[in-house]
Amino acid sequence: MHDAFADLREDLLRAGISPRRVHRYVRELSDHHADLIEHLEAHGHPRPEAENEALHRLGSHDTLLLPMLADSRFRSLASRWPALVYLGLPLASQLILALLSAIALIAAASTPLRPALVDLGSGVAVLWLAGSVILSWAAIFAAHRRRASMRWPVIAALAVSTLAAAMNIGVTMPLADIHGEITLALMHPAPLPLVTLAALSLLPLLFHFGTRETP
Repeated sequence: MHDAFADLREDLLRAGISPRRVHRYVRELSDHHADLIEHLEAHGHPRPEAENEALHRLGSHDTLLLPMLADSRFRSLASRWPALVYLGLPLASQLILALLSAIALIAAASTPLRPALVDLGSGVAVLWLAGSVILSWAAIFAAHRRRASMRWPVIAALAVSTLAAAMNIGVTMPLADIHGEITLALMHPAPLPLVTLAALSLLPLLFHFGTRETP
């Protein structure tokens, strides 16, 4: 009977209520609704009449909304601080990923993996770019799940893409009179990688707007 509360679920999510709490609330209402239908059918009511009467006994749409909207504890952190959740967290995660990548390369330089350090650096660079796209996707899908505005996730995707394209992870192997080095530097991003990363990062928007238009 979850379909009976589809509009209620959507309105609660759009109001900023935590998806976990919405799911629990709708599940409890659905179970109660099913119990009422069973009770009414046992007393001779036809199925359609029992379903309508059960909904009537539970209360109107606004009546069911009110308990959740009235308690601020039910609001998700993302609805209270969208910039922090959708922009701050992806950027912080990206910086942590860059730091961990550098630490991993430095650690590998003191192991038998040292001869393959250049290849490892290339792999880390690919991981860095892929991780940036994944972080952008995570922000967009999190906002979609919460029926939230896409403003901050889009800003996050563009910011993350810019940082990913600007970050250069380099490995120079030591030569006879040259010390080897591992560099992590910010450079002016090249247009093509930047546009490509941004396009890939924003791909989930097709899913978001496509599902919104689906009846």
